[in-house]
Amino acid sequence: MDVDDGSGTRVNGFAKPFPPKPRDASTVATPSNSTPNVQAPPPVVDAPDKYYVPGVRDKSKFRVLSQQVEISNLSIERRSFNVRSEMVILPLEKSLHHLDLHIGESSLLPNEIPGSTSKITINGIECEYSRRRHLKDVTEAIEGQLDTKNIPSLETKLNEKLQENDYELQITVPKDLKKRMKHRKAVRLRVDTVVQQPTRGIQFVDFTGGRKDDVHVFTYHTPYLSGAREWTVCLDEPEQLSLWELTFELDPELVPVFSGELTEKRLKNGKIRYRFHQTVPTDACNIGWAIGKFRMEPHPESPTIYTFSLPGLEPFVNHTTMYLDKMVEFLEEKLSCRFPFPTMKVVFVDQSTEEIQVYSSLLIVPTSLLYHKKIIDVVQETRQKLIQAIAQQFFGCLISPGHWWHWWIPQSLARFLTSLYVETKLGTAEARWQLKRAMDDVCDYEHQWGKIILSPDQMENKKLSLHVDPRNEYTASPLYVDAMLKKGFLTMRMLQKRIGLEPFMRVLHRLLTVGLDMSEKKTTPAAWRHLLISTEAFFRSVSSVTGREIPTFLEQFVRTGGHAAFAVKFDFNRKRNIVEIEVKQDDTEGNGRTQYTGPLSVVVQEVDGAFSHTIQIDGAISHAEISCHSKGRKQKKKKVPILTGEEIEIDLTNMDAESPILWLRIDNDYLLIREISISQPMFHWEYMLKYERDVIAQMEALERIQALPSAHSRSVIVDAVSNERFFYRIRCRAAFVLTSVQNRKSEAIAVGTPVLINMFRESFGCKSSTNIPKPNNFVVTAQNLQQYFVMQSLPQAISRLRKQTGECHEDVQSFLLDLIKFNDNSTNRYSDDFYRASLFNSLAASIHPSEFLPFRVDLPENLSSEFRVLIKEFTYALNMDTVNPSYGRVVGIAALSGLYQLQKCGYLPLDSKLLWAFAHRNSCVQMRRCAVTLIIDRIVNDIHAVDTKMYDLSMLLNLVLTEKDPSIRMLIPKLLAQTPPFGTYNNTVFGSDNPCNTPEIAEKLWSLCTNPQLDGCIRSGFLDVYYSLYALGTPPAVGGPDESIGIHRAYVTVPNAASTFATSQWHNSGYEAARRSPPRRDFGDEMMNLMH
Repeated sequence: MDVDDGSGTRVNGFAKPFPPKPRDASTVATPSNSTPNVQAPPPVVDAPDKYYVPGVRDKSKFRVLSQQVEISNLSIERRSFNVRSEMVILPLEKSLHHLDLHIGESSLLPNEIPGSTSKITINGIECEYSRRRHLKDVTEAIEGQLDTKNIPSLETKLNEKLQENDYELQITVPKDLKKRMKHRKAVRLRVDTVVQQPTRGIQFVDFTGGRKDDVHVFTYHTPYLSGAREWTVCLDEPEQLSLWELTFELDPELVPVFSGELTEKRLKNGKIRYRFHQTVPTDACNIGWAIGKFRMEPHPESPTIYTFSLPGLEPFVNHTTMYLDKMVEFLEEKLSCRFPFPTMKVVFVDQSTEEIQVYSSLLIVPTSLLYHKKIIDVVQETRQKLIQAIAQQFFGCLISPGHWWHWWIPQSLARFLTSLYVETKLGTAEARWQLKRAMDDVCDYEHQWGKIILSPDQMENKKLSLHVDPRNEYTASPLYVDAMLKKGFLTMRMLQKRIGLEPFMRVLHRLLTVGLDMSEKKTTPAAWRHLLISTEAFFRSVSSVTGREIPTFLEQFVRTGGHAAFAVKFDFNRKRNIVEIEVKQDDTEGNGRTQYTGPLSVVVQEVDGAFSHTIQIDGAISHAEISCHSKGRKQKKKKVPILTGEEIEIDLTNMDAESPILWLRIDNDYLLIREISISQPMFHWEYMLKYERDVIAQMEALERIQALPSAHSRSVIVDAVSNERFFYRIRCRAAFVLTSVQNRKSEAIAVGTPVLINMFRESFGCKSSTNIPKPNNFVVTAQNLQQYFVMQSLPQAISRLRKQTGECHEDVQSFLLDLIKFNDNSTNRYSDDFYRASLFNSLAASIHPSEFLPFRVDLPENLSSEFRVLIKEFTYALNMDTVNPSYGRVVGIAALSGLYQLQKCGYLPLDSKLLWAFAHRNSCVQMRRCAVTLIIDRIVNDIHAVDTKMYDLSMLLNLVLTEKDPSIRMLIPKLLAQTPPFGTYNNTVFGSDNPCNTPEIAEKLWSLCTNPQLDGCIRSGFLDVYYSLYALGTPPAVGGPDESIGIHRAYVTVPNAASTFATSQWHNSGYEAARRSPPRRDFGDEMMNLMH
């Protein structure tokens, strides 16, 4: 893009001027090329009844037709810039006396800037104005009262205030304009503000002592959907669509990227002036930008995709974005609709949140997602994140929600499209595995925290049984929002299964084509309503396109929260040749469960084939009878057709000779949001693992075998690990299960080398000497990649083998040290960083607690030789990773985790300084996240770290206030909420003795819950922590009652945070090895209850 001669002509051919030219030039005058101050607003042809969209309503008393924003005097060092906003406003009511708008805490109004001569004007007439501070007003109102440091006193009043009026800026309409307002004529509002030292919504990246070329600034969503108010005065609401013009006046070396099209670039007074337009009606939530010394490159395969990278990162950006054009083509083909914007810009930034920030035609991507061509471990994860961000351009940017509580619809549709991509490109097994993971997460959340209601629009004035109200974006919990979007995806998939994929895609096609058509009607803002979507409008579209009414579905899964919990038993009646099924439901109050009535699918795998049935559930206990198509077995082996249509030869010797049933599955295709516990003999689960081809069924079988293994289970699991036809995640999970089973049945490893070590040596050892691993030779084919990921998981499973005394098996550490010693990557074309990291993670997991804890901690020189070798290996790996960093510092992270485990298990003195050194902002962000995770693990799980817990927790809470990186700020409350130091149910018995249960910590947490400078999602995250520790009461440490009344969080078994972090990579199966809340045994399975 070259600077022109100052004439202001446009420099690229794909953008339209602003305001857009009307289709009929004779009826509408074309705006002149004069300054923005005298541009006439586009004429309005309003016909609201004609363009009615159910469920979409105007919250504001006026509509912003267009908004022009000018950003100048940008100083990255001082973290400030000036903003001039001009809005064309159309009154919707005749008696409009005030204009209520959104403005962020860091945007200073003219009367808040010393010596400022700026004004706020409407049509050139100066106005009176004032700022509201809702959270501050509520905090001050309750501060003087007794017993008010509890969630209900804060959240109830804050919700009432936000529901009444959530706008921060009130502008009084001058008397001279009252007549114009009465006739509902458009006016022009102008506001000058200065953004200084923003604490949220805008990220300034200025590397102290680093290269000046890397400085940049960008916007991000805060808390979840909105965020534009933090840098300009606007209506920061998803239903307020308008046309946008943004002008940047910058130093010549800076390049702006905006969610619109560049139409002008000129040199003026030593500065370059860029003008951008967004001619598709867009809400303020979808407007964002980035400024820095970016290098722009068009995509080699698509002239409408541009990438922007920081200096030196161009090769990584080119490799990471190589398939962007194919992703866009995939979505266009699936939706039968073109990409909704003229271009797509992808800019890579540092110190971003972990998620990709999606704006109209703009993706702001964290540099941590970049990868080199030698890295193969993160490719699938990164591509999945990118395709989801591109899908949000269709649903989220073009089609946006009509209100915050409809946000789940476009987000869920984008996730659904992502799942289609995963199924097409990564395979059905991967898609099914992710589906099960989402279901587990949703059920876990609802069990712990309460029911998720996707669309609470019909419950406006009802009290929800949750500690914070999710009906307002600024009070919704981040954990709730994450689980809500997963539940939304599951709901969309359930809907697609009910009506069929083709009709469902026709619904999406209709939404997009109508939206694109209406976006062309620039002079009819009422038509823009069709770019908004609500729950009611979406399900009406489903009914009109497919001709199917689904009120029951809407009521059961969208407007009602909770999940069903089924406990299933069955008996085979030999005389009648039928299966008698009993289904019990549990909907105990307060556990996130609800009672389901309706059809339930059952698949009975018989010796003559798989047969699908539907039974009716009509209450807490339901009975059904299903006819069998087979008789009892007559031969020991037989070819049996399974549900996929494949015929498999099955050894029938282990089954009941009188029964033809091999196994039974309930709701095999996830047509409900549910938890299921099936009571069936162990040989059914073993057959299911060995012969079923559905990943979900195999995962369920592994979970049950791990909990209650039989004598035959070990050989079945060994077969699963060694079977190369199985999906690699099943094989990895089976390795962890085998370790668990062998640790329980200690006689299985009493003599000889453990079977997993022998399997690893057979598969990956040299032929001449299996003790030495083969030189690495990773090949990027489907089969070889799966073997590579299994090779990573096997050592991690082996490292968890234990003797009856709890010590590590004698062969394990020498085996792992040999793998590290003889690892050879010299002839491999790909990096082995992740494999080496898995070896160090395995070494860390093999460390067992010292027998002398807590009475003595040995100094390194007094340790046995084997532990001195471990310290040497971890220290060497950590130092070498500092000198020659691995990708994402994965090796250094594993080594630091190993040193932490040595401290925790009593082989090194406790020293938090080591972890805090890596939590410092001079470290890379991946190491910092690891250090913070380990510090929180020490606070929560290390019973011998009593002296450091209080100090560490206090430092973490202070870090939230001083930290500049938003991903670190968000991580701390998230981890503390998931694994709190102590819990409500025991804060009077055990919690009172917890070193973290002090008045100082309670006061600090409360100040974070009420801090108006914090990002909304961080503040709500600390409310999750506060609720986990003290429920709805005032903390006993500051004078509250000993026992809190009201709802409590339901606690579950929480795994060691450090161990789950070590296996949290995309392809590792630590998720299944230690779920945050494993399948609950409090209901439905008598055999399981006896075992626990």
